[in-house]
Amino acid sequence: MIQTQNFKKYPVWAEINLKALCYNFNIVKEKVKNREIIPVIKANAYGHGIKEIAKFFVNKLKVKTLGVARVNEGISLRKSGIKIASLIILGGFGKDEVDDIIKYNLEPAVFSKNEICQLGNKTKKNNKKINVHLKINTGMNRLGIKPQETLDLIKYIKKFKNLKIKSVYSHLANADINNDNFTQEQYNLFLSLKDKVKDAFFHLANSAAILKYPFTYFDAVRPGIMLYGSFMDKKIKKRHRLKPVMTLKSRVVNIIDLNKGDKVSYGGLYKAKDKEKIAIIGIGYGDGLRRELSNNWYVLIKGKKAKIIGRICMDLTAIKVTSNVKIGDEVLILGKDKYGEISVEDMAEKLNTISYEIFIGISERVPRIFIY
Repeated sequence: MIQTQNFKKYPVWAEINLKALCYNFNIVKEKVKNREIIPVIKANAYGHGIKEIAKFFVNKLKVKTLGVARVNEGISLRKSGIKIASLIILGGFGKDEVDDIIKYNLEPAVFSKNEICQLGNKTKKNNKKINVHLKINTGMNRLGIKPQETLDLIKYIKKFKNLKIKSVYSHLANADINNDNFTQEQYNLFLSLKDKVKDAFFHLANSAAILKYPFTYFDAVRPGIMLYGSFMDKKIKKRHRLKPVMTLKSRVVNIIDLNKGDKVSYGGLYKAKDKEKIAIIGIGYGDGLRRELSNNWYVLIKGKKAKIIGRICMDLTAIKVTSNVKIGDEVLILGKDKYGEISVEDMAEKLNTISYEIFIGISERVPRIFIY
């Protein structure tokens, strides 16, 4: 893992606090007791760095199963040395990915006879056994079979001796909405299958359900965003003491003295009303600082707010500062340092989006610095 002494090399970086990740994982563990925990690490572990996060879950937290969305994510993990027995491909697969599923020992979601036939025939030809996970559509209406079709599909799967149904699962659509009746409806549909399917474990609960609906736990749970210290409802996040895992920082790369009337950045969106001092920081929308925040947000330098002025550029951003700011000073963009905090939920609210989108928008060129 990259160590802290490398911070000074970068104009922008994301500090990934593995102690906070462990803390959030233990909150899940405390709530679900002896049930299996399947961390979801899709989309680059929600922007946090999939390979290192996976290694931490496997080597330090001893998880037995990880969930990703796509086959190429599973391949990347296998190539990086992740030897965990069960890597679930939650988003299913296409016909051209069957060979890779077998080669890299991945465990796909299945929900159609066509894909099951392709996988079953290939595994027989290669004399390989593959675990599959049966996806049930209880109301999300994206992927999965309808509950009433489940038994027929199970019979079909059993025709292929090299395929084994390891788990049955579904996904909750509205668990993050307060006083939601639809979660109960989905639960009831899923529960109706429990006694009809033998020799497979069941999982339904996502982060929202883990925190709000203990009756949805079944045999295993699939936490995602809460592991990374975020939750849409800020009151629930605070109540459960989730800790942010990512802190996004930049640094001052230039200081400019403006005269009255000077304009800043593309289009001259900001115009100095008097003599002013501004700083240029080494982060832009190419790193994930959204352009919509131009002239309309702030950063923190040693706990003090510095307003973003002018248009955010691809690589650089201008901020209004006081005289004691100097080149090289650290700038908090997102997360928490010893001086203050800018929560991802507040930034997401400003942008009329969700924290998930903020996290995964932190681009690949931003180094992730893993701290434990």
